[in-house]
Amino acid sequence: MSSAILKLQKKVISWPEDEEPKSISARISKAYGSVNYVGLIDGTLFPLAFAPMLNQEDYFTRKGNYAVKGLIFCNDTAKITWVEMGWPSSVHNNRVWSNSHVYLSKEKYFNNREYLLGDLAFSASSVLVTAFKNSNMREDQSYFTTKLSKVWIKSKHCLGLLKAWFQCFQGPRWVIPSKWDLDVILQMTMCACILHNLLINHVIPQDWMDNSMELEEDKELDHHGEMDRWDQLLAYLMEIL
Repeated sequence: MSSAILKLQKKVISWPEDEEPKSISARISKAYGSVNYVGLIDGTLFPLAFAPMLNQEDYFTRKGNYAVKGLIFCNDTAKITWVEMGWPSSVHNNRVWSNSHVYLSKEKYFNNREYLLGDLAFSASSVLVTAFKNSNMREDQSYFTTKLSKVWIKSKHCLGLLKAWFQCFQGPRWVIPSKWDLDVILQMTMCACILHNLLINHVIPQDWMDNSMELEEDKELDHHGEMDRWDQLLAYLMEIL
């Protein structure tokens, strides 16, 4: 099943091309008054139920568990456009970004005056705009940051919804003794991202939306007696494809 879903990756998760960047920028400009933004970027942790057997200290988080770091690129409609996965949780978001294919080949992905929007975990660059730090901001800087935050929160909605849909992000419950096992977890995560995009235009139950932001903030939900949503969505996908 997972191999069939992974074959859809290049078709379903793709960087905006042709007229799509202009459409994204136009929607953001109309809704928020911010121009030239063609996507959002945010880092997140994909938790592991158990410590990896190799280099486990690199995967240890400040909350006392173990996780894999990922960067999610999305547009204003919560569609995922790029995923960088596989880094240990101890690696800073900006380091993952600066080593990503998108950044290293930015001339391929960005036209003149096209930008991603990120938070203060990232450094501003020719293709990435971040907010100002909260301390000692001028009035114009505060206004600019407030405007950007209204757009950037869409990346949190994307991540929250992704984690609300798929219980696998509560932590795969197997030990990782080798790189092969980690690759399996990363493939499962990519499958979830693919399914997220395939389902994003379908009706989403309101209680999932209500809980999406809580999950991204690492608050646990009570799923006792509930069918695993991963299985739910796989079954649903087989019906609609």
